[in-house]
Amino acid sequence: MITVKFFTLLRLMLNLGEIHLDSIREASILDVLRKAEDLVFERTSQKFLVKLLEKDGNIKRGTIILINGKNILDTDGLNAIVRDGDTLVLFPPGGGG
Repeated sequence: MITVKFFTLLRLMLNLGEIHLDSIREASILDVLRKAEDLVFERTSQKFLVKLLEKDGNIKRGTIILINGKNILDTDGLNAIVRDGDTLVLFPPGGGG
C-alpha cells in the first residue's frame, strides 16, 4: 500500500487528508500520481494534477512532492520510483502576496 497525503490548498479543495493505494509494488511517481488522481476523482469528482503539473507534464514551480520525506527534485523527479509502503506528500505551489 502507498499512502498519498494532501496539504494546504489541495487538502481544502479535495476535502481529503490522505488516500491509500493498494496493489502497487513499484511504479514511477507520475504513474502513482495518476492512479491517485483517478481514485480521488471517483470519490470527489475533482482532479488535482493540474495544481501540481504544467500542461507539458513538468512539475510546476513551487510544487513540493516528497517520497518518505525526500524531495523528488533531489532524486529522479517524476521518474522517481515509489514502492509498497512509501508515503507521498503533496504540496501545491503557494500563493499570496
